[in-house]
Amino acid sequence: MPLSRWLLIAASFFSVPSFADAVDFDVYTSLPFAVLIILVLSLTLYNRKLQHRNQLVIEQQQTLQGFLQHSDDAIAILDQNLLPIYINPRLATYCGTAVTPAKKLPLYLDKDGSQLLLPKLNLTANWHGEAWLKTANSDASSMLSVAITRLQQTPPSYLLIGRELCSLTQTAGDTQSGSLRDNQTGLINRNTLSEYLHTCASFSNNQNPTFALLLLKFNQLLNADGVKPVLFLSDIIAELSRQLQKIIPDGHILARYSNDTFAIVIPPHLCHVQLEVQLNRLTQKMLLLPAKVTETRNNISLQPLIGISIYPLDGKEPAELLLAASTALSNIARLGHSGLQFANSKFQQRAPEFRLLELELKKAMLQGEFDVYYQPRMSIGSNRVIGYEALLRWHNPKRGVLLPQYFMALADETGMIADLDKLVFKKCCQQLQYWQKTGLDRGRIALNISNFSFSQPDFVSTLTQQLSVTDLKAEQFELELHEDILLQSDANTLSTLQNLAKIGFHLTLDNFGAGISSLSVLRNYPLHSLKISPEYIQNMEHNEQQRNLTATLIRLASYLQLDVISTGIENEMQAYLLHVMGCDILQGHLFSKALPASEIPALLAKENKLLRKAIN
Repeated sequence: MPLSRWLLIAASFFSVPSFADAVDFDVYTSLPFAVLIILVLSLTLYNRKLQHRNQLVIEQQQTLQGFLQHSDDAIAILDQNLLPIYINPRLATYCGTAVTPAKKLPLYLDKDGSQLLLPKLNLTANWHGEAWLKTANSDASSMLSVAITRLQQTPPSYLLIGRELCSLTQTAGDTQSGSLRDNQTGLINRNTLSEYLHTCASFSNNQNPTFALLLLKFNQLLNADGVKPVLFLSDIIAELSRQLQKIIPDGHILARYSNDTFAIVIPPHLCHVQLEVQLNRLTQKMLLLPAKVTETRNNISLQPLIGISIYPLDGKEPAELLLAASTALSNIARLGHSGLQFANSKFQQRAPEFRLLELELKKAMLQGEFDVYYQPRMSIGSNRVIGYEALLRWHNPKRGVLLPQYFMALADETGMIADLDKLVFKKCCQQLQYWQKTGLDRGRIALNISNFSFSQPDFVSTLTQQLSVTDLKAEQFELELHEDILLQSDANTLSTLQNLAKIGFHLTLDNFGAGISSLSVLRNYPLHSLKISPEYIQNMEHNEQQRNLTATLIRLASYLQLDVISTGIENEMQAYLLHVMGCDILQGHLFSKALPASEIPALLAKENKLLRKAIN
């Protein structure tokens, strides 16, 4: 094969498309082969170096663009005639009106606005001073510290950077006094926020691995006269702060991030398992905030924007989380309407799904798409079904049958959980009526009661009214209560529990052992039984320590004269061990999954076979 052919192959291998054009084959065919190979390698390395340099330039441009977009300073690039080529979002907010290349920036030497600053300057060198910024259609103005730098270009261009003097004064005052809070709102300031983010990162662990940062920014929209007013936001920022504090849950961190932006941090221990639902519900409340604040101010219109970053998905350092949330904020701002944006693309893709599911949930309540399934509870002593746990199912026309974990967190956040609890109790009463007439009644029906429902003033009266309508007794129902209800330790909680027990309801502490329940809870409240957390049951046959803990819980309950219910039973060995430990009431897939009421007769027909294998 000719040498020229080998060089063509070598050039193509090293990705040098221009090699054949750059070198004359008549020349290099007479050169030593080693020299030609060196030439090929040199061209290859040069090409790669050029690509790397271009990539660095692109990255630098992106970094610069990010700085300009997210800076709290007012920044503009001016041409040789001092007309704006570019202004960043902060300066656009100050100006309050569209700035075109044919229109000079509204910077004035005096507060009255009689002398424009830029035409008076002879910018042969850099300039620094103070100027007043105002719009042509507004009397509002703000004093800025302005620096203008000539860029080394031909023709010349200029970089203008301005900052509100009140912001500089406040920053200097905070630094001098060591203040931790914003003077205007009383909220923690930006520096303290960074320390909180460091703390949250330090306290994150395997049990609480994540926390969330939200930046809430208020853009000013045109008023009724088609003019965007300048600096009115400072007049209502304190009111916005007060309204925010009303909707932000206890334990969340609220800070003043900048002139028009607040920051909210949800610490690790308050981040729910379904964090997306929690964030979406909170942001929906925040998006409605401006309407409450501006309803009596006709000349004010705000557009709320929310950017969200999540640790550690979007960053492990405060600066990274803040930049990610700021970038998300800029992305939603470019869309031109209020809304929220997640920094993480997967969360953002699912964000519309949340809103759609919420609308479907409201519609399902009206169209009767919810049904109650019943999971039997077995007594080892009698080898019979002695009751059921009522479990809600959503027959969604588009998504199929949905289990509670897919919608209960959303129902809880929206407050619809109270209506669902009422619906479940009503259906259970109607079903029990039917079973009594047909001879299929097998004991109490247990219902899970949400914290929200329990706290409603009409909770007890609603239950008693439904019992009266169906002519049933409270003794036929068991109310499963989460420990959060009992740990409130207030007079209302105790009074409600005493009323329920007096009426005749069987009260059970749900998921015992998984939280921080104390002996005082068991001793001070009128409870009848404990429901051991499934995590004590899972794999207990392979873990001696777990078996010892479970046996201790069962003995403790017997000392307190409380019944014990074990759930999540998956195999025969677990059922046998619990039987030996003295637990008589078992529930789990080993016996039966939750069934629609129509399948319960078939289950009861073979109930004497359900336990036989488990305890032999």
